[in-house]
Amino acid sequence: MAPDEAPPEGALRVYVWRCEDGRKLTMRNLFRERAIEIDLDEGTQRLDQTVSASGVRYANEGEAVVFWTKGDTARVERHGALPVPCRELRAESLREDARARGVIYRALGNEPGWTLEIGPDGTLDWTTNYGEERHVFEDAVETAGGDLTSRRFTASSAAQSIAVTVRVEPCTDDAGVAFDYAATIEFAGGTLRGCAVRLN
Repeated sequence: MAPDEAPPEGALRVYVWRCEDGRKLTMRNLFRERAIEIDLDEGTQRLDQTVSASGVRYANEGEAVVFWTKGDTARVERHGALPVPCRELRAESLREDARARGVIYRALGNEPGWTLEIGPDGTLDWTTNYGEERHVFEDAVETAGGDLTSRRFTASSAAQSIAVTVRVEPCTDDAGVAFDYAATIEFAGGTLRGCAVRLN
């Protein structure tokens, strides 16, 4: 996305929804154009934002397809068919939003809850303590492990340093979700372990 399409505070570039008819929908925000692109059975549709008394309403020309969103719920309406309720898949939305921003690896773990995004452009974006503490490191140095199955990223700021190792290894998080990568974070004298996904 172009730089001038940065989302409003708290909004994502991409959302993923699971609908009651079993479909999974991916919605991409076009903030500058006040529109979305959404993947439907007939292909990608562009829907423009329209007037709405509640939530946010999008429709294509002629309003053959209407998509409503409100918080973590949504609804698909098609001409001549019953509305289909949907609910956001938050973890997938966060992952796909990171992909759209050019993030290469996204790692997460618990105790305390943390996330780490690697990239783009050598950035390490580290959020810990359940979202209350954030550190952004620039110009991370990347090196390959001796067995070629791991990558190590190191970076420093004026006050702190961080080292991250991402390796090819089956990993399952506390929710039972399987990942192809494991991650180790060395920060502030401690070591944390979690799972990771490669996005780009």
